[in-house]
Amino acid sequence: MKTTLSILALTFITAAGFAQMVTEKAIKPGEEEIQGQQMHISVLDAKSGEPMTVDVRVSGINRKPTVFTAVSDTLLPIKTYRLFNVSCLKQGYMYYSHKFWPEEKHIHEEQIVLKPLKVGLKTDIREITFLGDQTEIYTKSTEALDDLIEFLNMHPGMTMAIIGHVNGPDKEKGHSFYKKASLKRAESVVEYLISKGIAKERLEARGAGNSEMVYNKPETDWQSDANRRIEIEILHL
Repeated sequence: MKTTLSILALTFITAAGFAQMVTEKAIKPGEEEIQGQQMHISVLDAKSGEPMTVDVRVSGINRKPTVFTAVSDTLLPIKTYRLFNVSCLKQGYMYYSHKFWPEEKHIHEEQIVLKPLKVGLKTDIREITFLGDQTEIYTKSTEALDDLIEFLNMHPGMTMAIIGHVNGPDKEKGHSFYKKASLKRAESVVEYLISKGIAKERLEARGAGNSEMVYNKPETDWQSDANRRIEIEILHL
């Protein structure tokens, strides 16, 4: 089936009393739309390279995240041109979270490689988002925050840094502005975790400003959103 639409889908986000429209995915005129797309999920131990079994949470299939239990290797149907996030937790391994557009092919390969825990490991959690340019955590971040709490509870001796990142060139508002904004977002996450019972001594808020953007010159809403992210770093085990 051919489509002449330049935009396939629009997401409407209600925040602070107004609706924000975000372009999800562009399709070039005349481009063939993929039918019956599937996602192949496989799970490997980073150290041994051997398959392993975990519970996997997938966002993007339905309105709410879907949890697939005891996954090692599975194939599941997905809807074409949707934004997905795959995450999982396992005792003794680093938290895993990956937000992505599926590859434009009939089977998207999503290989989860779990890294044994060690000090210094970092990972992004892009499902933790904020309302516009504010520091208030968006309500749809709850599942990711709950996962982070579970990860901390799994490893009671662990301490971690919560690192905020923002989007924007220095020439607009200056490096110090972005540094402070990113720190405030990290502090919002720390405050949330503390409110849910995590000891404050286990958490450290940091702000990276816009010095470590994933996309230095973002051209789409998706790339700008990827720059506005929360990152965690293991400080002690």
